[in-house]
Amino acid sequence: MTSLRDETVALLQQLIRAETVNDGAIDSGNEWRAAAVLEEFFAGSGVELTRVEPFPGRVSVVARLGGTDPQAESLALVGHTDVVPVKAADWVHPPHSGELIDGEVWGRGAVDMLFLTASYAVIFKRLATSGFAPSGDLVFAAVADEEQGSRAGVGWFSENDWSTIAADNVLTEWGGARLGGVGSTAMTVGVGEKGAAPRRIVVRGDAAHASAPWGRSNAAVTLAKVIDRLQSRAPKPRISEQWLETLAALALPAELSTRLASPDTIDDAIDELSEHPELGELAPFVHAWTHTTVAVTIVEAGSKVNVIPDSGSISLDIRVLPGVTAEDVEGHLASVAAEFPGLVSVEGDWFSPANESATTTRLYAQIESTLAEFVPGAKPAPILGVGGSDARFYRLHGANAFGFGILSPGLTFSVARNRFHSANERLDLESIDLTVRGLDHVVRNFLSA
Repeated sequence: MTSLRDETVALLQQLIRAETVNDGAIDSGNEWRAAAVLEEFFAGSGVELTRVEPFPGRVSVVARLGGTDPQAESLALVGHTDVVPVKAADWVHPPHSGELIDGEVWGRGAVDMLFLTASYAVIFKRLATSGFAPSGDLVFAAVADEEQGSRAGVGWFSENDWSTIAADNVLTEWGGARLGGVGSTAMTVGVGEKGAAPRRIVVRGDAAHASAPWGRSNAAVTLAKVIDRLQSRAPKPRISEQWLETLAALALPAELSTRLASPDTIDDAIDELSEHPELGELAPFVHAWTHTTVAVTIVEAGSKVNVIPDSGSISLDIRVLPGVTAEDVEGHLASVAAEFPGLVSVEGDWFSPANESATTTRLYAQIESTLAEFVPGAKPAPILGVGGSDARFYRLHGANAFGFGILSPGLTFSVARNRFHSANERLDLESIDLTVRGLDHVVRNFLSA
C-alpha cells in the first residue's frame, strides 16, 4: 500500500496543477478544477461526495462518515482549495507545476493550504475504506473562496446550508511550526483569530494658494498630527491566558518571560526581544498577539503642488483582540478626533469580532498528546491568527476549531509564515509526512473515544 505521505504528495501535486487562482472576483477561483481532482481521487472508494456550487465554478465538495454514537462529538477536516495570484517572473520554478525538487513540493498553495487539504482527503479515504467506525461523525470539506472572505465557501454555507458542513470540532490551518527558532519544542496550534475593524479618518482644511500658507488650516498637516496621535496613543497591551500558555511553551529566560507577562513591562520587553539574535523575528508577532493594533495603511491629501489641500484621509487597518468591542474601537478613535474639533471625523462601522477556542477541550488535549508523541518534548503554543481563516465561521456556530500540523524542524514559524502568499512557495516532504501521520493519529484517537 502507498504510504500516507506519498499518496498525499501525489494529490497535492494535482491540486497545485489545478491552478485555482482567486483574484477576488466572484467569477475567479475556478475551484471546480480542484473538485474534479478530488472527485477522481475518491472515485470507486464508496465515499459519496456532495458537490455544492453557489456561484458558477465556485465548487466545494463535502463528505461525511457517520458515527456510531449520535451523542458523540463530531470532527471536521476543513481545507480550502483556492490560492492567491502569482507573479510568475519572481519564481525559480513554474508556480503551478507542483514539481518535486530536492525533497520539496513547489507551487502556489503548497503551504497555504493545499497540503492540508490533500492530507485531509487521504486520511478520510483511508478511514472510510478501512472499515473504521468513528464514534462521532467525521466530515471532510474542501471548500472554495477562503482567500477572499469565503463568500462562495464556508461563509456561504454559514448563511445558507450549515448542516452540510457542521461539526462540533474542526481541524484546519495555522498550526505546526516551531515558535522560537530551529530546535524549539514550542509548536504552534491555532486557537483563534483577531477581529477586524477597518476605518477611515477624514480631515478637513482650507484650500488656498500654497505661496501664502501662514494661518491656513492645511489638511495634510492635520493628517500628520492625527497620525502622530494614533501612534502615541496606541491601545494598551492585554495579557490573556492564551498568551501566558504560549509564553510558557517558549521557555524564554525567566526575567524576560516575567516582563513579557506583565502589561506594565511587555512593551519594553518586546523591544528587548527584537534585539535577540535568534528570537528577534518573533517580536512583531508577540506585539500583535498582545495588542489591538491600529495600522496606518493609506494616506491621501492634495492634488496639486501649489494648492494647500482642503481635505485628506487616513485608512486604518485595525485588528482587535478577543473581548474588544466595536464600541471600544469607536471610543478610541473618537478620543483622537476630539483633539481636532471640527476638523476630523471617522467613517466606517464594519466590525468582525475576534474569535477563540478554549484550550481545555478534549480535541486540544488530543493535539497536545499527539505533538508530544511525534516531537519529543513538544509543548503546544496556542496562537491567534493575525489574518482570517474558515475557522471563524465554525467558532461562530459554537464549534471548537484548531489549526494543527507538524512541520519539519527547519520550518520555523517565521519561515513558514513567510512562504504564505509569497514567491517560491514550497513544502518539504518531512513536513508532509509528519503532518499527515499526525493528523491520522489525532483523528483515529479522537473518534475512537
